[in-house]
Amino acid sequence: MDELAHVFLNPAGNQGTGVVVVIQAPTGVLYAAQVAGHGNEERVVEGFALPIFNADYLQALKRFFGRYNGNLPSHLPPYEWWEGSDLQELAEIVSCIPLWSTSRNEDQPAFLEFDQLRLEELTEGWIPVRTVYGAGILIHQNSD
Repeated sequence: MDELAHVFLNPAGNQGTGVVVVIQAPTGVLYAAQVAGHGNEERVVEGFALPIFNADYLQALKRFFGRYNGNLPSHLPPYEWWEGSDLQELAEIVSCIPLWSTSRNEDQPAFLEFDQLRLEELTEGWIPVRTVYGAGILIHQNSD
């Protein structure tokens, strides 16, 4: 098998990634990011990346995850560390982020949806979402 293209978002750690949605699809391109606060995990997802060009969304996500000071609730089963009110707040932030449905003939406004069925993937800088194009990962700059 040929090696897939590997794109590490912000490899030097000093540029910031803003907010990017990677729609999960068999594209042959892997996107990697350092996530999980002080946990310093590297995660990888295959798909196509769509940048979100609005700094307000990044600031809202930084405020939300900033309350944990880089020491996030566990993303391992049974996921009991994420409080329901926190998940609801995160869902509200994510639901404000537009990702239009576009085609050659028509463009329709649409928004991201936090995918709470994939809580095992949730951590700072890596949020599972549903989009008009299918499953995706919302990637944003990690706080550490």
